[in-house]
Amino acid sequence: MKTIPVHLPVLGALACLAVLPGAASAQSKVEIFGVADVGIAHLNGSGPSRTGLSTGGANISRLGFRGTEELGGGLRAGFWLEAGMDVDSGSGKASGGGLSFNRRSTVSLSGDFGELRLGRDDSATFLNTLIFDPFLTNGVGGTMGFAMLGIPGAGTATGGAPIQISNAASYFLPQNLGGLYGQVQAAMGEQARSAPNKNQGDYRGLRLGYRQGPFNGALATGKFYGDSDATHLTASNVGLSWDFGVAKPMLLWASEKRGALKVTALQIGVTAPVGMGELRASYGHYHTSASNADWNKISVGYGHNLSRRTQVYGTVAFLRNQDGAARSIGVQGLSAPGTTPGGRSSGLEVGIRHFF
Repeated sequence: MKTIPVHLPVLGALACLAVLPGAASAQSKVEIFGVADVGIAHLNGSGPSRTGLSTGGANISRLGFRGTEELGGGLRAGFWLEAGMDVDSGSGKASGGGLSFNRRSTVSLSGDFGELRLGRDDSATFLNTLIFDPFLTNGVGGTMGFAMLGIPGAGTATGGAPIQISNAASYFLPQNLGGLYGQVQAAMGEQARSAPNKNQGDYRGLRLGYRQGPFNGALATGKFYGDSDATHLTASNVGLSWDFGVAKPMLLWASEKRGALKVTALQIGVTAPVGMGELRASYGHYHTSASNADWNKISVGYGHNLSRRTQVYGTVAFLRNQDGAARSIGVQGLSAPGTTPGGRSSGLEVGIRHFF
């Protein structure tokens, strides 16, 4: 992934562009948007505990620019540039702390046929782990079902399935199919065709779902190509939810497999409106094949809405390992304290999130 440094003059120019007369005729809409989320977290494990500022405990902090242009005949062009941020330090995700559009960098063409999208985007196999987790994968309470084999690598023997994937081409079904939705996605590792590992970094993914009334369900599967047959990684997941109004239970099953190593997650969760806020809870069991390296995690949290855009939240989570596992709870901005095989870990986080 190439990082793109963004300086204040550039941001100002983009903002001015949206109001210039010439720009108005070319763009039907241009928006600057984002999330600022920062909290205080306390993490425990077998090692020394840690306390400090965290970021993205409820929603990942970000800064973005997006726009659309009506081309006529129901055809629309669009762009989306979205950069992750660490509000606790004021840094971006690029090397040295600069901004990088690491979360999304796409151009698209959409119409009655659906949408064709090119660039860096969420992988098809990540989306279910996000949508069917009460904590949206964030903070001390978030599911571990999207990174069970580790932080995504570059198609090598280490690292898990991609969260966002570069050099991707995606096709999304149109939105008028009676609740059916889905996408197919292909990304290129861009290795030389003559290289022995010419498919390294390639990704192929598929996601299909159905959403109607209170029900939402989706399945996804994908393959991330490694530097040899033994390092190819397959990710699959299924998510289900039903909104009863007073509560929305959800179920997530997810699997990541590389060679003989396979880890499977089964998580049940629920969200429930309570007054001006929302209660969140989940329990997950993570099973490692042919070993005693399993672990369990339970999380409970509450977010109180001060307005439509601002929320204060608190979450507590507990993790217990079997003898062959040494997992611990960490958050963005504050790394996990670590634990010994068979040990336990816990996390407490309170923070504030603001949409803009």
